[in-house]
Amino acid sequence: MIARSIVLIVAVISCTTAGYATVVDLTGSNNSGTINGAQFVFTTQQPTGTGVIQPFLRMENTPIEQGYNTSGGTPFDDKAGPWTHDLTFGDLQNTQVTLGGASYFKLLLDVNEPGGSKSLISLDQLQFYTSKAGSQTTSNVGSLGTLRYTFSSGDSVILDASRNHGSGSGDMYAYIPTSDFAGTKTSDFVYLYAHFGNSDASQAGFEEWALVNAAPIPEMNALF
Repeated sequence: MIARSIVLIVAVISCTTAGYATVVDLTGSNNSGTINGAQFVFTTQQPTGTGVIQPFLRMENTPIEQGYNTSGGTPFDDKAGPWTHDLTFGDLQNTQVTLGGASYFKLLLDVNEPGGSKSLISLDQLQFYTSKAGSQTTSNVGSLGTLRYTFSSGDSVILDASRNHGSGSGDMYAYIPTSDFAGTKTSDFVYLYAHFGNSDASQAGFEEWALVNAAPIPEMNALF
């Protein structure tokens, strides 16, 4: 009887752990959160001049959208054009910043959803892969290369497009730990895969990821 009770307790603990998910809510007055070591921070409207925002992935679909950056084509909901293209690790290294003594790569997400009740959108998966091969167009995302960063099952970031206005203004900084990319060569290609719309659907417009040139920014504790 005691042994059976122990088994039941272990089973409950396992289910609780497996079902754990982190939701970073950047709506209302909420400004930041952490998922698997990466920092996600709401940002007020950003300038859009040359050298400030460098888009490398744009996607658009309703109600769910997904895609990754590549110069090879549009395997999912990626939008063809100068705003979707290959990225090397050398490009990513130019965004490196230090926050609270830790090193991160700094990226910007711009969401473009309608106002009112349709302004929310959820980022339900974010993954980074590195590979020697560029311009891939596979629909098997897991085969892109070495997985460097990922959300766990159920993790998400909720964004409100109405907090800022206009495309290209930026809505969130993503700080990805540089330590996740140990052993990556400067010439290796970096693929960012993103999936939106599970809990808060994409309604209209496009979502866009961009590199941000490294520059002095406030310490992380000033952003909470």
